Amino acid sequence: MTDWIWLEDEETGELKRLSYDELDSDLHPQLWKPTGKFSYAAGSFLRLPLPEVPYYVKDWLPKQGKAEIYGQAKVGKSFLCLQLARCIAAGEPFLGVPTEQGRVLYLQFELGVGALQDRMIRTKQVYDDVYVGTTFSMQLDKLAGQQMLLAELDAVEPSVLILDPWYKILSGDENEAQDTEVITNFLDEVIEGYGLSVVILHHMGKDPKRGGRGSSVLEGWVDSYIELRTASRQGEVDEQGRKIHRVKLMPKLLRHAATPPEPLNLVLDNDGLEFHVGEKPLTVKDRLFQFLVQSKTARMQVAIDAGIGSRKAIYDARKQLLAKNLIEDLGDGKYKAIGVVG
Repeated sequence: MTDWIWLEDEETGELKRLSYDELDSDLHPQLWKPTGKFSYAAGSFLRLPLPEVPYYVKDWLPKQGKAEIYGQAKVGKSFLCLQLARCIAAGEPFLGVPTEQGRVLYLQFELGVGALQDRMIRTKQVYDDVYVGTTFSMQLDKLAGQQMLLAELDAVEPSVLILDPWYKILSGDENEAQDTEVITNFLDEVIEGYGLSVVILHHMGKDPKRGGRGSSVLEGWVDSYIELRTASRQGEVDEQGRKIHRVKLMPKLLRHAATPPEPLNLVLDNDGLEFHVGEKPLTVKDRLFQFLVQSKTARMQVAIDAGIGSRKAIYDARKQLLAKNLIEDLGDGKYKAIGVVG
């Protein structure tokens, strides 16, 4: 690859050889142009002045990329995506993951305007450079729905588009590949034409092991395939007696991540309605040990009655704690804690 270029001196008319590193960076796009409409010679392609940060969310959402977040009903997908929209628009970390600032358009297809506004007010957050809309008639496998979306994109000019949820923008059969591909092909044109990234919210299928509902075309289309699953413990409440909502956010696929992704254990703030990274959910063994610490001594039936776990789970946990010399059998069915659980 040639590392220099000949330029004519405007004053002397003499040719002068300059290396590419000496050239003003504003001149680079003029030097390396596509041979066709989008094809470059490899040497030119490698010198294109591309953005330094190729992600809106590090490893999770590439620029001009696609992500799918799927999960059970009522798991908190919409809360999570409002939080995602706010963080990208502010350039703030999303659950500890770095972001690149960009304008976000969040379109909701299940909530009315009043319900969406109420939800956003209850988060007590600022949504600068986030645009929101709600409609029940934007089906992207129909021309009318496509034109509706294009009109919003022309008006807002977002960097990231969030569509919530998938099944509401599809008039065809979500189990049929050809019906799904009508929308994914259209969204590919949108991504290329507007230079934006797309996040899809989707429901989990009947068999959780198979991921999101419907055709596997959607899973194969996205760069990031992320599961949100309930991880709450039965009967767990906060100091005000409100149920604690725990979830696990599990990236099943991050196509462009340098290292395998790690799941995140999250807790929903009952006051602000945003997720934060919480402690790892306690196992039955951990909870039984804590119960014995607090109770001084107790029988296993008391732990079962306290809702710590099923009878089998508690007796399995007792066996593990005894094997590690963390509890002591006092006889008469009673046990006490003697160590520190690890």
